[in-house]
Amino acid sequence: MPEDTTKYKMPDDDLRKQAWDYFHMHASQRLTTFNFYIVISSVLTTGLAAMFKVDFEIKYAGVALGFLLILFSFIFWKIDERNKEMIKGAEETLKFFERTSQLPDSGMEPHIAKRFLREEYDTNLKKAQRSWRFWRNYYSYSECFKFIFLIFFIVGLVGAVLSLWKIFTQ
Repeated sequence: MPEDTTKYKMPDDDLRKQAWDYFHMHASQRLTTFNFYIVISSVLTTGLAAMFKVDFEIKYAGVALGFLLILFSFIFWKIDERNKEMIKGAEETLKFFERTSQLPDSGMEPHIAKRFLREEYDTNLKKAQRSWRFWRNYYSYSECFKFIFLIFFIVGLVGAVLSLWKIFTQ
């Protein structure tokens, strides 16, 4: 005899709360992880810059710090990509619940209280208006984070290469 599954059904309010909690947890985790990355990368960059003092004697420290900066940039970028995927999944679930709401939309524009749908709509409008004047463009968290990961990656690469050059030219 099949098991009665009606006793396991979750009400929509519970599912909505679960999606919100999931979103909140991973959004917070993403920012906390990024802050940790900034601290680590800043310390490594400071150490890397110190390697270029004239009287510094530990030859391969600059190479090691440069490669660590490259490695951490790659690892934290991949962690951020995973966090972004989990956040997007929760956003899609919350958008599902917003679509089932009885609040009226204004044509293609979602009701202001449908926050996740409205955010997507507003973001798409802003991205469609990009221009060559990059300082006026809209950039998402992901785009800004990727830019910072790339900057530290390049700093690590340049630092490691210059450290090797310094070692082999002395």
